[in-house]
Amino acid sequence: MSEKFIFLTGGAKRIGKATCKHFHDEGFNIIFHYNSSQAQAEEISADLNNKRKNSCYILQADFDDESSADALRDGISKITDTIAVLINNASSFYPTPIEVASKKEWNNLLATNATVPLFLTQALLPFLKKGKGCVINISDTLAPNGIKNFSLYSGAKSALEGITKSLAKELAPEIRVNAIAPGAILWPEDEDLSEADQKARLTKVPLGRIGCPEDISSVAVFLSSAEYITGQVIKVDGGRSVI
Repeated sequence: MSEKFIFLTGGAKRIGKATCKHFHDEGFNIIFHYNSSQAQAEEISADLNNKRKNSCYILQADFDDESSADALRDGISKITDTIAVLINNASSFYPTPIEVASKKEWNNLLATNATVPLFLTQALLPFLKKGKGCVINISDTLAPNGIKNFSLYSGAKSALEGITKSLAKELAPEIRVNAIAPGAILWPEDEDLSEADQKARLTKVPLGRIGCPEDISSVAVFLSSAEYITGQVIKVDGGRSVI
C-alpha cells in the first residue's frame, strides 16, 4: 500500500486507541490528537513506531480553544498533505440536569461533539480532496432520542448527526461522510458498577453483552473503503436501539 494517512481525534484511550491500532494493522499511517492524555498518547505512538518506523504521529489540542482546528491543520501539514480518513472521535460526556446546566457546559459539550468536527472537516478539506478521503464521525446510539439528564450532550450529538447528513450531500461525490453510533462500549471509567448493575443494563441489549472498542474500529475500517455508502449513521449497539 502506498502511504495513506488517517487523522483521528481523541486517540489515546478506549475507542480511539483501538481504532488507531486497527488502521495501523491495515497499513495506514496514523496521526492522532490528544488533549490531556500525553503519557498514553506517547506510549501508543512508540508502540506503533516500533512496529513500523515513522508510521505514527501525535498532536495536542484543547477543543475549548476556538483555534484548535486550525492548529491541528497546521500540525498535520508538517507531516502530510493528504488525508485518506478523518475520524472525529473525541467526545465530552457528563450529566447536565436542566436545573443546574450552564452555558459553559453547553459550550464545552457542543465544541467537542459538534463544532470541532464541523470546522476540522472544513480545515482539512484540501487534504481530504487530495487523498480522495472520507469522514467518519462518532455519535451515540441513544442521543438522538434524548438521554435523561444529558440534554446538552444529546443535543450536541444530534447536531453531529445532522452535520454528517448535510455534509454528505454537500461534499459528494468527492468525499463520503458517515457516522458510527456506538451503544455501551466498555463500562464507564468513572462508575463502579456492581455485577447486578451490569446485568441490569445488559437486559436492554438483545445481544446480551457490552461492546468492545474493536466493534467500533472494525466498522470504521469498513466505512473507509465502502465507496457506495455516504450520509449514513451506522448503529453499533448490540440491538439496543431497537428496544
